[in-house]
Amino acid sequence: MEASNLAGQPEGAINARVPFSKNYKLMVFNNAISRTGTAGFQLAILWIALLLTKSPVLAGFADGMSALPLMLSFVFGAIVDRLVSKKALAIVISSFRAASIMVLFIAISQSSLILEVFSIYFVAFVIGMSTDILNAIRSSWSKQFMEESQYQGGVSLSQSVTAIAEAAGYAISGVLILLGLQFAIYSFAIIFAVSIAPLILIRKERTSNVAKEIDIKSSVREGMKFIFGDSRLRALVIIIMAINLTIGTVGIFMVYLVEVHFKLSAIYYTSMALSVTIGVIVGSVLGSKAKGKVGHYSIGTIFSIALLLLAVGNLGSIYPDYAAILGVGVLVGVVNVVVNTAIIKIVDQEMMGRISGAFNTFGISITFISGAIGGVLIQLLTIRGAFILISVILGVVSFIPLLFSDFFNLRVGDAREEPQAA
Repeated sequence: MEASNLAGQPEGAINARVPFSKNYKLMVFNNAISRTGTAGFQLAILWIALLLTKSPVLAGFADGMSALPLMLSFVFGAIVDRLVSKKALAIVISSFRAASIMVLFIAISQSSLILEVFSIYFVAFVIGMSTDILNAIRSSWSKQFMEESQYQGGVSLSQSVTAIAEAAGYAISGVLILLGLQFAIYSFAIIFAVSIAPLILIRKERTSNVAKEIDIKSSVREGMKFIFGDSRLRALVIIIMAINLTIGTVGIFMVYLVEVHFKLSAIYYTSMALSVTIGVIVGSVLGSKAKGKVGHYSIGTIFSIALLLLAVGNLGSIYPDYAAILGVGVLVGVVNVVVNTAIIKIVDQEMMGRISGAFNTFGISITFISGAIGGVLIQLLTIRGAFILISVILGVVSFIPLLFSDFFNLRVGDAREEPQAA
């Protein structure tokens, strides 16, 4: 989705003269390598699932399985918030993720469809769970490793690097699949293993700003009270849930559009994913310059995304779709920087893991069913009708911020101080 003032600088302003700490750079580097593997693997797993099962519904569930662990995201966040040192957990989780991929490697070598499908779902689940825990750790580290004057610039840097990593993951995904499914899976396991190195180099990350509750149950309860006691966070949870229910269907839409509707190879799909990621990189840079109310950016970007997705499903050719998808990426990049900067400013460090977990639990986890819903919509409405329906729903969702003035009036990029969440 974080304190010191420098002479001559308004509070909250970005100061390019303040270098980011070594720990923050290592965290961003780890996230970049990790995201390369995650993006490429999640793209590959959708393609592999549809290739093996010939069913958009089953392929949609493969996408959804990676989101299923997010239903426990709030609990994961509570655990992370209670740790004085989070480094060991990050290393263990990253190691487990790299090892788990070999299950799918073995399954494909056995040429058993049942075993292959089971392995696809298992590995997708593990990837989702490990990524969720690591994201909670990084949320806490972001608050710890940056000064307040660096928040917006740090979020922009992290998101830009992450988007570049996603682009790399998407680019190599199609190539690796062409070289063979087992080769691709083995390569992703190596990438995840390499991502552990920056974690080992992080030093002195122990913090006294940890959750004070005596047990996990109390920690979860206090986190819930924290979120639902602040209207800005409450509004954001509702908005994320609505958006992810709709946007979560687009992954299987795009696979079906390329593989079945246009009858093109995986390279076209990965290049389309690359287009949206390039857009996110551009949008992330633009987002670092954003100034004003979060509500204005939220409504404008989400409504525009709805219009562009409507175009994607109805242009009738793969090539104009690239431009529309690029535009979607730019808008996503901008709104992500704006919203994440606002949240990191108003939330205390000891709550960062739980806040990150809450957004996943109440929002992103809904993609577990949205992928399958997307498959059903394709079968009922055709790919064009499915895009129309989702675009209309997303257009309506874009105006939700008007119902929550506190969230709407959150500001970024200026000297106005945001109060901490109550």
